[in-house]
Amino acid sequence: MEPSAENRELINCLRKVHSEIGWDLGELVEFLKAVGIMNPGGKMYGEREKKLYEVIHFSSHIVKCVENISRRREVVLLDCGCGRSYLPFFVNYVLGKKRRQIDYIGIDSNPELVKRSTEISKKLGFFNMRFYESNIISFEPEQPVNIVCALHACDTATDEAIAKGIRLSSRFILAAPCCQRQVVKQISRVSRNVPQIKPLVEAKVTKEYIGVALTETLRKLALESFGYKVDLFEFVSSKYTPKNIMLRAEKIREWNRKSLAAYQALRDYFAVKPKIQEYLKQLQ
Repeated sequence: MEPSAENRELINCLRKVHSEIGWDLGELVEFLKAVGIMNPGGKMYGEREKKLYEVIHFSSHIVKCVENISRRREVVLLDCGCGRSYLPFFVNYVLGKKRRQIDYIGIDSNPELVKRSTEISKKLGFFNMRFYESNIISFEPEQPVNIVCALHACDTATDEAIAKGIRLSSRFILAAPCCQRQVVKQISRVSRNVPQIKPLVEAKVTKEYIGVALTETLRKLALESFGYKVDLFEFVSSKYTPKNIMLRAEKIREWNRKSLAAYQALRDYFAVKPKIQEYLKQLQ
């Protein structure tokens, strides 16, 4: 049977992002039905189609991190705010094709989603996956974690995920933030000290753009302060989501005083108090 236009687009995307894998459409459809992205008839639920493309593109960065870790080492991925766990399920599926197995820990504050993810993992035979009901910052894994990720953890949950990765000395931290409300709400303060900036923060739309740029730059500098090399970029096309910024960090040193000074200077100039420094007192 000729694949639908929807499935042709999907396969073309997968062949581009994960080009080394030979994709079997029938098998893929059964997997996507099992995790709840496709309905029993093999058609994508409308509201989840764009989410799948986010997951595909995000997953490629996790896979690259895994491949940069020796096969002789145990690899543990901590997914912060895992929700319906589309991302870890798909990463597990891809790595299975590459004959690479790692341990997955998913945490979420919603007990129903944790229960759902646990049931699906068992149904799929993914016995290397464990899910826990917990907030992010207080969760303590029983084994060392190499990779921490967060895909659209809402508002300051992204700060918790980054801080948790730093506290755990995770080699890799990957985060695609959801929103930046915490800093946006504070950003008008800068006009008190720098009146020339007032026109930039009067309109809601420009204030939000500045808030996004400021929040993610402060998060980048926070990570750099703790010795991470950080890339800040768009990981997926905006046609799938406007929330397409990714922070991709790798631990390369212990401390970076220059980045800490830059973080503090930028924070003080805009007179904001980023949530991340509540979890990482060294930034204060």
